[in-house]
Amino acid sequence: MKLSKIYKRYTLVTLSLVLMIGSLSHYGIITYFIHRSADHTLKEYRENTEHYIREHDTLIISDNPVLSDSRITAVVVDPDIYLEEYFRDTLVYSPYKKETVVFRLLSYTLQTKNDNYMLTLWQATVDTEDVLWAIGVSLLVLFILFALFSLWWTKWFVGNLWHPFYQILEQLKEFDLLNLHTIKVNKCRVDEFNTLNGVLNRMLDRIQKDYISLRELTETTSHELQTPLSIVKARLELLQQNNQNSMKDTELIQSVSSAVDRVIRLNRFMLTIAKINNDQFPAGKLISINNYIDDFLQAYEDMIEMKNLKIQKLHSADLKLYLHPLLAEMLTSNILSNAIRYNIKNGHIRIQTTDSTLSVTNPYNNIIPAGDLFARFNKSGHEKEATGLGLAIVKSICEKNNLDIRIDMTANEFHIQLKVRQS
Repeated sequence: MKLSKIYKRYTLVTLSLVLMIGSLSHYGIITYFIHRSADHTLKEYRENTEHYIREHDTLIISDNPVLSDSRITAVVVDPDIYLEEYFRDTLVYSPYKKETVVFRLLSYTLQTKNDNYMLTLWQATVDTEDVLWAIGVSLLVLFILFALFSLWWTKWFVGNLWHPFYQILEQLKEFDLLNLHTIKVNKCRVDEFNTLNGVLNRMLDRIQKDYISLRELTETTSHELQTPLSIVKARLELLQQNNQNSMKDTELIQSVSSAVDRVIRLNRFMLTIAKINNDQFPAGKLISINNYIDDFLQAYEDMIEMKNLKIQKLHSADLKLYLHPLLAEMLTSNILSNAIRYNIKNGHIRIQTTDSTLSVTNPYNNIIPAGDLFARFNKSGHEKEATGLGLAIVKSICEKNNLDIRIDMTANEFHIQLKVRQS
């Protein structure tokens, strides 16, 4: 999810919470000031009433509070009853408005020359429902205005203030170890972005230097090993041609020669994996994997006949991939050679292709290694000539060329599937 969308989401959630809390707080504050204003009016009304009573020694009583916003009622009570003042709300139905009206009441006792009265002063106030509507409408309008402003601010904020960050991000997407270039971003007023630009350039420069050093070490080591290994191999062949060798010497020479062959293969395979992981095999044109399958089966026809394997080719479509030709050859040869090597006598190999998948299924013997079959040097102890790097090479090719590979094993069959990754 993009930064702008996350910012908008959090902004709207925050605004909603503020709206809810603001509604409650506004209701409490407005209600408090309404009551405070009404109580102040009632206290002033009480002073005027008491002043009138002292001057005229009589009460002006109205027991119908609906006729006016302010009214007074009086009830004669026992002389021993005393109440300083008591505020409360009540509802009175108004036949004129056809609804109930909220009144604020002030009750207290007043002693006159003749009797002790419980006076109740009435003052109409704002209805709670009207308060809620006023708060809701005002806060909703405020929320809409603030949301519109926030959306505009987010667009400007992301488009301008974060522009250097997105420049850096776009250049990082184009980063290539083989063609390293510095990240060029105009100096901006945000110190953090300037620092990020400098740190990334130093880091990328170090990565390229380490990469070049590692690549040179790999290539140099492989090259330097190749020469003495070739010399050893040639000398061993000369020794094998010597007729004066005893049987024991011949077996020893053959053993050393096999070990040298294995080291040569390991050296070649490790260099291949390093080149694949370092993207030294750029994708070529669109090539047909089916053609490479046919070429491999023709080249290994003798080995197939030796095991009496039945080949079943089920091609519903021609699988075409953007691959370097050498990688396409290594991919098919490693998959199919495993299907032959680990197959049983009189077994079969079922090869299926569609426009996006390659599936190879075969029965297998009990010498398939345990653990992760894609791990390097994972091989069975029965296969002394195997390097344990075949499927590791296949995995590296798939990871670098937008392909997924999966292995399924049942009690009787080994199934490997290669599939074009959906972008």
